[in-house]
Amino acid sequence: MRTFQIFYLILFICFYLFLSYSAYLSVTRILRVDPVKKSIKIFIAITTLLILFAFFCLYIWPLNPRSMNRFDFHFIFNIVLSIDFAVKTPLSISFIAGLFFAPRRKHVIYIMGLIFSISILISMLYGSIFGTKELDVNEIEIEIKDLPLSFEGYRIAHISDIHLGSFINSKSIMKRAGNKIANANVNLILFTGDLVNNFANETAHWEAIFQSITKPVRSYSILGNHDYGNYSVWDNERNKSDNFQKIIDAHQRFGFHILNNQNSKIVFGNDSIYIAGVENWGHPPFPQYANLDQALKGIPSNSLIILLSHDPAHWNEVIKTRNDIRLTLSGHTHGLQWSISRAGFRFSLSYLTRRNWSGLYKFEDNYLYVNVGLGMVAIPWRINMPAEITIITLKRIEVD
Repeated sequence: MRTFQIFYLILFICFYLFLSYSAYLSVTRILRVDPVKKSIKIFIAITTLLILFAFFCLYIWPLNPRSMNRFDFHFIFNIVLSIDFAVKTPLSISFIAGLFFAPRRKHVIYIMGLIFSISILISMLYGSIFGTKELDVNEIEIEIKDLPLSFEGYRIAHISDIHLGSFINSKSIMKRAGNKIANANVNLILFTGDLVNNFANETAHWEAIFQSITKPVRSYSILGNHDYGNYSVWDNERNKSDNFQKIIDAHQRFGFHILNNQNSKIVFGNDSIYIAGVENWGHPPFPQYANLDQALKGIPSNSLIILLSHDPAHWNEVIKTRNDIRLTLSGHTHGLQWSISRAGFRFSLSYLTRRNWSGLYKFEDNYLYVNVGLGMVAIPWRINMPAEITIITLKRIEVD
């Protein structure tokens, strides 16, 4: 293990031990009964040691995720660790804050910390147990400049970021998604990448569900940053390449026409539009394989183009000022699987990394829609950020 890795590991352990100890002190300042204080002390000590032991086993040795071909235990542990950190943090802050107040006010501060901790615990448990089962169907209309007449009212189902490995063998949400898409009477299904977390074996035994979704309707897909296998250490390049090819094969096996820097003509009635798809475009460390010029090659001028690009930053930095792409569909952000909603206002920490993190955006005559995904990554929870299916109805704007 390199020196800087050891340094950050020691730093993490020291911070976590301080967090646990200060949280314990905050709680015991409220509960003054000695037997209760002793029980809390034992509980926090045991859980802290168990979490540190599990962290070492899962992220250092022997189950380091970069050497694993499944992440089930890591997902479960990530929930436990995140809840533990989030619950202890307000308690720790209240203890530190209490050091600067008169004794008669300390008790109020400790109680406030406890209230915040309990609120966070409830919201996180809800997000882990129930939030992962929530599914929203968002219906929107997009008015497109010079949309061909036959495509007035044309309906598109947009899905993204399925991350099959994060379902831990549960197929219920994809079955529900299939039923909702079938009931939406759509003309086209577009999937904007991240079929898996990392491995082709995540796609096993899913054919029947996906084919029931894609068989009735023409369906297209692209790759996302997780589909390239770049988040593991491979024994050799051939194994990585084989994994990548099997993921591409899964797209096709599931009924998707995959667009790797390619395009396809969609004929409807007497008119046509083009669906173009690029491979992943993103800021480092996310790989950049997109070739937009190649993806648009052969499309006649003045054609209406809908672009599939996994990372919405691509639209913000490259696409929105172009005159040839009217609608871009993306995913990638997940809305960090967490948001706060109040009086019509919605906020997620995703906003701190990219302005276009969820929903519909417009620049002049061009649109972007960011779907927050069906699956999960890193932590299998959704807190006020349900899985999403977007049903887009195209509307025509005539220009003189």
